[in-house]
Amino acid sequence: MVVAAGLLLTATVAFFALSIPYAVAPSRRLLSLAQLYVALITNCGLFLGLSSLDSRTVSRVFLSIAVLILVVATLEVHFGLRPFVDAIRSLIHQEYYRDTARDLQLYGAVRPTVFASEPSLVGIFWGLSLCGWLLADTDRWGFRRLVVAALLTAAAIFVIRSPTIFYAVAICVIGLIVHGLRRSANPGVRLAKSALLFACFVVTTTSTSLLMHAGDEFGGVIEDIVKGDSFYSRQIGPHRLASSMADTSPFFGFGLGGDAEMAPYVMDAFSPVIENMIAGANAADVDSVPGMAINFSEGKTSHLLTNSFWQFWISFGILGGAVVAALVALALANLGVSEIGFVLLGATLMGQTMGGVVIAPAWTPLFVIAALTIGWTNARPAGTGKSARSASRRPVIG
Repeated sequence: MVVAAGLLLTATVAFFALSIPYAVAPSRRLLSLAQLYVALITNCGLFLGLSSLDSRTVSRVFLSIAVLILVVATLEVHFGLRPFVDAIRSLIHQEYYRDTARDLQLYGAVRPTVFASEPSLVGIFWGLSLCGWLLADTDRWGFRRLVVAALLTAAAIFVIRSPTIFYAVAICVIGLIVHGLRRSANPGVRLAKSALLFACFVVTTTSTSLLMHAGDEFGGVIEDIVKGDSFYSRQIGPHRLASSMADTSPFFGFGLGGDAEMAPYVMDAFSPVIENMIAGANAADVDSVPGMAINFSEGKTSHLLTNSFWQFWISFGILGGAVVAALVALALANLGVSEIGFVLLGATLMGQTMGGVVIAPAWTPLFVIAALTIGWTNARPAGTGKSARSASRRPVIG
């Protein structure tokens, strides 16, 4: 871990130093670099804390969190708790989401926030809690847990109404399959596991292009989703900006904190969203729009990126991103994580649901999923006790 952390520090400092001669705002880049290290250190601490606990304890903690979020969300939406939640949110967040008209138009109901700044965060962290419950203690998987998981997920989809939940469900399904395949000593089965992970990576990274093509080909609901501002800002805009990065600065990207450098390309990549944003800047029922408009007018173009996967490559570039990803994988290996491919895939999927590269929440799915797989290393064979499972959760640091 110490060696991997040192390499990561050296690499990112080198990227920062190389970008300084071309940077419009070097101080912003330095601040972004410092924020990145704080995010990594914070999440490493979370990883060590989770991986030191017994698998069943971790599973129960995440189940409790998922149930608590669902209960508060239900009370907020259906039992009049929303004014209290909004009062607390006004104290926590300087600016927060109150676009009820958009919720009604896209989702058919007002979405809960559970004290978060916006509803999508509820779906993200509820989904991550679902992953924690199901993947931390995989040996207890069975028909009863399948039924409970299905009921909880259906309730969350109905109450929370966030498409980000489906990403978490996909991670759970893939994780359970990977866990089952990895226990086989048959080389063919292990090859099938690698092929599955590779195929999932391909589908995930090409999903935007596939959905755009499907929208043009079939129309209907798919076309409505693809042409909506939410999908555009989360998928199409970041994808187009990444294409611009590959054409203009492919090796090291626009750099951390390179808002000024990417601004000319953001105008083209996000033009439909920006036009709608400016057009609705004076709308009385859209309180979040003025803040976005101000951020953009001040040159904070990264605030438009709500996809941390593409933002990672936009910031570091193809070569720089590959180096950083390899060093993160090395760090995970030094921490005792064996299913690195699945962990990176899980982070890629969750990265489609949130923005940011230098903030702690953007790295949380990677380290949480990594911690969940620690117990898989010495999975309990049928008929053995819990002691092996408890010991298997202790990470190897060296």
